[in-house]
Amino acid sequence: MESSESNIQRFICDENLGRLARYLRVGGFDTLFERKIDNSRLIQLSLDDRRHILTRDHRLIERRLVRYYYLITDDLWPDQLKAVMDHFGLVFRMADLFSRCLEDNTPIVSVEKETIRDAVYPYTYAHFDDFRQCPTCRRVFWPGTHVAAMIKNLRRAGISVIE
Repeated sequence: MESSESNIQRFICDENLGRLARYLRVGGFDTLFERKIDNSRLIQLSLDDRRHILTRDHRLIERRLVRYYYLITDDLWPDQLKAVMDHFGLVFRMADLFSRCLEDNTPIVSVEKETIRDAVYPYTYAHFDDFRQCPTCRRVFWPGTHVAAMIKNLRRAGISVIE
């Protein structure tokens, strides 16, 4: 039986759900994802961190130790995302978008523009003032056209983003 303990809003995706994990991170949701993760580690991380396992693997959820999970039945990421949002009552809020590193899930932090001069292209440095950085992988983020494109992808997929 699917678990939907409402106070858990943290997730871990199995290796088949990388795109879903990325879009959950876009929304600011704490979502772990490892490309090559075995089921034992996935279950252990779920138990240790009280994370819901998002999976397409029927056999995984039959394991005795699996407590919090949601079985994904859709094939396409927009449908998967909508199903997860509906099931857990998630809402994409503009203020939370892009608050986590899309690569490693770490919350990103605002940084002074001068500190990232050598980490971005000169054009980017000259045309943007708001920069954020992942303290773990040091990747730099800014509100460029890629942000608008991802929001457009979400809306085109039927995912509303509220102010």
